[in-house]
Amino acid sequence: MFANNEITNRGLLHRALAKAAREVTADEREVWARSIERALEDASRTSLPLRNRVARPAVVLAAAPPLAAIAAVLRHENAAVTRASLDAVRTFMTDGVDSPLYGSDPLAARRGADNLRRLFTERAPAPLAKESRLHPAAA
Repeated sequence: MFANNEITNRGLLHRALAKAAREVTADEREVWARSIERALEDASRTSLPLRNRVARPAVVLAAAPPLAAIAAVLRHENAAVTRASLDAVRTFMTDGVDSPLYGSDPLAARRGADNLRRLFTERAPAPLAKESRLHPAAA
């Protein structure tokens, strides 16, 4: 197992470390929820001059309802949040080149935020009812 003070059988350790890296912590969820809420607060504040803002307030406020829903899901401790969905939030909130949040189109920002919200609210479809329940005479 050990050779020259090195671990030679690294498979189990690396799998455990990789699994831990994919898990989303409560601290990460809190940080991104707070980041969303601060962006919404900054956009709604009129005291900050427009030239000192990175994102346009009208664009951010257009995306406010889905972003507020995402922040609520992130704060809900029983909601399942995947690494991919949290990475999508990070990209949406910080990527000044590709994120519609930093563009000039409020509708694009709203659509982008709606698509992001779907990552958090998608559920498995309900199972279809059997025909015998729908039509008792067919049974």
